[in-house]
Amino acid sequence: PLPEVEENLMAKTMTKSAEKLADLMRPEKYIKQKEETEKDAVSVPERPADKEVSASLEEVIGGKWFAKIGIVVIILGVSFFLKYAFDNDWIGEQGRVILGVLSGIVVLGLGEKTIRKYKTYGQVVSGGGLALLYLSVYASFGFYHLVPQLAAFIFVGLVTGIGIALSLRYNALSLIGMAIFGGFLTPILISTGENNLVGLFSYVLLLDLAILAVSVFKKWRELNVLGFVGTAIIYLTWSGRFYSEDQLLSVMIFLSLFFVVYSISSLIYNLVKNEESTGTEQILTLVTGVAFFGTSYSLLNHDYHLAMAPFALVMAIYYFIWAYSVRSITPKDEKLFNFLAFLTVGFITLAIPIHFKQNIVTIGWIIEAVLLLYLGTKVNQRTIIVFGSTIASFVIFRLLFIDSGLNIGDSLVFFNKRFLTYVLGIIAFYLISYIFRNNTAGIDDKNMVEQLKKLMAVSLIVANFFTLFSISQELIVYHDKEIREIKAEQNRIVQQSKEEHGRDYYRYYYKDNEYLAIQEKINNINYRKSIALSLYWLFYAIVLLVIGFIGRYKAVRVGGILLLAVSIGKLFFYDLWSLGTLYRIISSISLGIVLMSISFIYQKYKDKIREII
Repeated sequence: PLPEVEENLMAKTMTKSAEKLADLMRPEKYIKQKEETEKDAVSVPERPADKEVSASLEEVIGGKWFAKIGIVVIILGVSFFLKYAFDNDWIGEQGRVILGVLSGIVVLGLGEKTIRKYKTYGQVVSGGGLALLYLSVYASFGFYHLVPQLAAFIFVGLVTGIGIALSLRYNALSLIGMAIFGGFLTPILISTGENNLVGLFSYVLLLDLAILAVSVFKKWRELNVLGFVGTAIIYLTWSGRFYSEDQLLSVMIFLSLFFVVYSISSLIYNLVKNEESTGTEQILTLVTGVAFFGTSYSLLNHDYHLAMAPFALVMAIYYFIWAYSVRSITPKDEKLFNFLAFLTVGFITLAIPIHFKQNIVTIGWIIEAVLLLYLGTKVNQRTIIVFGSTIASFVIFRLLFIDSGLNIGDSLVFFNKRFLTYVLGIIAFYLISYIFRNNTAGIDDKNMVEQLKKLMAVSLIVANFFTLFSISQELIVYHDKEIREIKAEQNRIVQQSKEEHGRDYYRYYYKDNEYLAIQEKINNINYRKSIALSLYWLFYAIVLLVIGFIGRYKAVRVGGILLLAVSIGKLFFYDLWSLGTLYRIISSISLGIVLMSISFIYQKYKDKIREII
């Protein structure tokens, strides 16, 4: 029987092998199985990642935000309860403060006990305890006057020290954040409606100093924002109700202290840790400086306007010291240094229009732009060149749109403050082009050298444009002044005719030869003005062409040709057809002489001109 069993087993084995071999010859079976497997895999009801995201969001809301909202609500509830108890005389003044202190200690202890096991929850609870302590200390001093100012400062300093120590110990931003939030909320919740400037701002200053202390060790910019916003809200709320001019000195002292604290807290961490800025520091510094200067300007400008320009210069010196410190301590932080240098230049630039008026502002900016551009090219600092170029663009704007409208009164043509300003601007832009041309020898950056060459060309264009513009304006003003004088005489004659003939004066006046003579004078002056402009433009175009050929400056020659084309167009299409006969003769002969002369020069010196071109 044993051989039969072995024979049957061998037969079964061979049969299975044959079936497998047959399956291999039919791959559609495996394809179908694979599709069914993939279909089953796709139809999985829920992915683990979805569970993780859902669980994470749920944990944030339930474990963190509910705790923060809860502690804020508790603080509000305690504040409302205490205020209600105070209003109904349920508890004496000392008892109220003691109750608040005990509540703060209990909550702080609870947070300390739970923070090891439940970190987020314990941080929030501890922050609430600190907030209750702030509330109690402020009430004892600013509300009930139970303790002297020094004792209150000591207590606030103690509470602040505890908050800083705990936040640094557990690396807990939320803890110190809750404490500071509660600290700023306290004066608002328990306000009596009475003015207590020194007590209120001293308390706020201590909170700000706490933020400064933390900023030395931690880069918690959210804390800086919270403190700045809290300080601003308390100041604006107070000033809207209680500010008066007799408190100006005290207010300025506290505002200055707030400014110094927040300007330091925005930058101190980078200097201590020798760390580069990320952009947040610049934003905080800018907001702090603008808020301080703007608020101070609104308080001081009305009665102390003459002090505002020196005040802006003091701000510039302050930021210059910061820029120097950053350059010395963290030289790799170019962005922060450039930004502080920008603030320095900005406040210097701002001081000029604050103190001076009209064209003196432009002259001040002209001097500043030239000095900055000279310094920037000498020390090879792109940032300073950018600052100087920016100021130069301000100068262009003022010359075009502000100084051009200056009223020179009865001043002589070419001898007035407006033309003097243009002359200084023209000289400045020629000087700037010279600076860009001759101070590039020590610059290794080829890209920067090319940019300076472009700026040199722009400066030359601007200088020539304002030369053309300013003299043209003086010619127009000279002739318009004559017209105004004649029209004044015309008005006198009209008034005299009204007195002699009453309502029918126009029948006599407009038929009078004197009226026609006056109109003829006005027309002749307008003709002279138009011809004077055309001849001046022709002359300037020729000067540009001569300089371009002698100096072999292609751009200058092109500019001269363009101006010549404009002048010819004006003479041919306007002057020849709209002017009087005498002026048509003058303009046509002048144009012909100029064109023939230019053509003769090109023909005579064509070989040299080809070499130059």
